Amino acid sequence: MSKKRINAKVLRNLVTAVVNGSITLAILLIAPLGLAAVITNTVLVMIASFFSGSLAEIVMDFLSSPEI
Repeated sequence: MSKKRINAKVLRNLVTAVVNGSITLAILLIAPLGLAAVITNTVLVMIASFFSGSLAEIVMDFLSSPEI
């Protein structure tokens, strides 16, 4: 697999994580929570989104391999 292909996957997962984090931030800023809770939850959502996207990429690569 080429380095450009890997970077495209990482970039796609990173953009997804940032979008999910932004949506979470907007929702949590409305709720009556402390700033530390809002920031912590937003960062955790971004991390979870990135890793779940990466896991989905691994599964899709496995399922689209010619051996299957």
